Amino acid sequence: MITLPQSSEQVAFTLEKVIARRKGLAVPGKANAPLVAVLGPKGGTGKTLIATNLAVALAQRDANVVLVDLDLQFGDIGLALGMSPEHTMYDLMRAGPPFDHEKLERHLIRHSSGVKVLIAPTRPDQASAVSIDYLRDIYASLRTMCDAVIVDTPPGFTPEVIATIDVSTEICMVGMLDSLSLKNTKLGLETLDLMGYDTDHVSLVLNRADSRVGITHDDVSMIVGRGPDVSIPSDREIPRSINEGTPIVASKQSSGAAKAFRALADRYAKPPAPKPTPLRGAPPSGVRALMGRRR
Repeated sequence: MITLPQSSEQVAFTLEKVIARRKGLAVPGKANAPLVAVLGPKGGTGKTLIATNLAVALAQRDANVVLVDLDLQFGDIGLALGMSPEHTMYDLMRAGPPFDHEKLERHLIRHSSGVKVLIAPTRPDQASAVSIDYLRDIYASLRTMCDAVIVDTPPGFTPEVIATIDVSTEICMVGMLDSLSLKNTKLGLETLDLMGYDTDHVSLVLNRADSRVGITHDDVSMIVGRGPDVSIPSDREIPRSINEGTPIVASKQSSGAAKAFRALADRYAKPPAPKPTPLRGAPPSGVRALMGRRR
């Protein structure tokens, strides 16, 4: 529903969102696993860095994680993880539905960390083959075959990104300490609010948070309207880890950046099952029960 009067930009955005939803945002069936969409309205903020390290940090907790590269024209997940694109999302689209577990497993590439990756098409001209209808079905199936789905998105609110947001359970918004990035981060958060997204499920991650560029964390709160939930410090090992295809949470586990990525993973990790509390007055069990009967 569009409440008038509205600006032409707001009307256009609402119509684009409705069209995307009609094309396949409602996820049918049961979806158990959380889906975390890693967003950054401005390019170059480190979304791929965040997505890869988050996925590996979750896998280090024995979680079954699927990482999806939604940057359909210029995806870098494969390069960041040092993986050869044996199968890509383009190949999956050509195979067509139904996207059952067996078909998806054939198109997922397993990283040494245990993370399974659905790599973006290798050429920009292949991006148009990715259908929102198919994307909806893929997400629905993935969420029934793993513990968590992490989606690395391209800049902007394209129909594919809107589709991902609307089926996501959590949003990880990535920004940096520069005025352009913070302005776009603020606009991104406002856009999520216009979409009716629950702010309790939006985490703000500040990348290169210790950069000395004349902007403080208080400035971030004033510009964006909230402080960061997780701050990722700069680390000279991060570019090396990207070039080597080994996320820093695996290559330098004691570094400040790795600790920050694990803190981010804490926000999405499945809580451990509570230990059962023994009932008062319950009969003893095991060795104690046997010894009791001998007395």
